Amino acid sequence: MGTQNYIRRESALHSEMKALRWAMESMLQHSNCQSFGTDCKDLIAMINDPHAWPSFATELEKI
Repeated sequence: MGTQNYIRRESALHSEMKALRWAMESMLQHSNCQSFGTDCKDLIAMINDPHAWPSFATELEKI
């Protein structure tokens, strides 16, 4: 789905996370059986091990 026009965040990683969250919220309104992917290795690492990324804890709770 790509990124949406968002206000500049603290980092590119924040933007990637915000875009993934937006895509998930949008698609899950239509069906609860969805699969999501990203090419952002750091975002994948964050989702797999959120405790290793404490500065993103608030954002990760929303995913």
